[in-house]
Amino acid sequence: MGAVAAAVIVHKEKEVVTAFRAAGATSAEGAKALASLGLHQGIAVSRLISRAVLRQAAPGTYYLDELSWEALRRSRRRIVTVMLVLAAIVIAGIALGTKS
Repeated sequence: MGAVAAAVIVHKEKEVVTAFRAAGATSAEGAKALASLGLHQGIAVSRLISRAVLRQAAPGTYYLDELSWEALRRSRRRIVTVMLVLAAIVIAGIALGTKS
């Protein structure tokens, strides 16, 4: 259940990022209000703000920090890679243990 919820949130975050890119809100000069992008401050937006992916240019207006977004994506990829390697090690250990 937790993995499904995480996947939904990540999907929503990608939708938010797409909306900011489509509106050209990728710098302080191009900052937009959430409502003008058809967004509200839900979980996805709040998470992106707390991770400095969305930055406030002026009260009520935000822009996408592309470098922060890419850093967050790289971090997530590393975590997934480590988890997959650990799972492979555990599976190999179980397989080797049952052969004895």
